[in-house]
Amino acid sequence: MFFSYFYKMQVEQSTFQKLANKEVGWNFSDQEEVAVIDMRQGMEKNFLFGNKAIITDHDKNEEVYLTGGIWNQTPKTFTYKPSAMTQGTLVDMCRKAFTGEGSGSAKKILIGGSGLIEALSKVSFDKAVQAGETFVKWGIEFREIRTNFGCLYVLLSEIFDQCGHENDGFILDPDCLTKYVHVPFHTETLDLRRSGVRNTDAIVLTEASCLVLRHPESHMKVVAAV
Repeated sequence: MFFSYFYKMQVEQSTFQKLANKEVGWNFSDQEEVAVIDMRQGMEKNFLFGNKAIITDHDKNEEVYLTGGIWNQTPKTFTYKPSAMTQGTLVDMCRKAFTGEGSGSAKKILIGGSGLIEALSKVSFDKAVQAGETFVKWGIEFREIRTNFGCLYVLLSEIFDQCGHENDGFILDPDCLTKYVHVPFHTETLDLRRSGVRNTDAIVLTEASCLVLRHPESHMKVVAAV
C-alpha cells in the first residue's frame, strides 16, 4: 500500500503591500511562481526520500498520510568509493543496473548528487564506455553515457545534496515508474477579507500524489561507501 500525500502552499499579499510603492518589480504572480517552485522542490524530496507513515493531528482530530519515496522501494544497491571511481567501476555499476532479474529497459536515468556527478565527470572514456553529447528529452537536459550493457541518461539533482546524499544517486527505469495523482495540481482563491480573517489576497496550491516503482529490481540505488 502506497500513501498519497497532500502538498499545499498558501501565498498571500496584503492590500497595503499592493498599494505601497515597491522598488523591486515583484507582483503576486511572481510570488506564486516562487511558491510553486518551493512546493515542487518539497514534493521532489518526498518523492525521492520520503518515509511512508501515518501520523495523527490531534488539533484537527484527523490522520495525516505521508508518502514513501522511491529510494526505499528498490532492494537493488550498488556501492562505490567516490575517490576511486574509474571506468571499471562504471562498467560494474552498469552491469548490475542493466542485468539480472527485472533488468528492465536498455536506457535508464541516473539522477545523482554533486559528488557522484563530479566523480563520473573525472572518468576517462574510450570505445568501450563513451560519453555522448548533451541532449534534451522530456524537457530535461541530460548527458548520455553509453556502455555495452545499456545507456545512462545522467542528470544532476541538487535535491540529493539538500537531503545529505551528495555522493549518492538513483538509476531509474522510466518505463517502470508510475505517478498516482489523487488530487490534480490546482489553485484555489481564498476571500480572507470577506471572512474577516485578514486584509489580504490569498491562493492555495494543492496536489495529492505519490510515485510507485513497478518492477523494483529494474531500478537501483548508487551509494557511496562510508
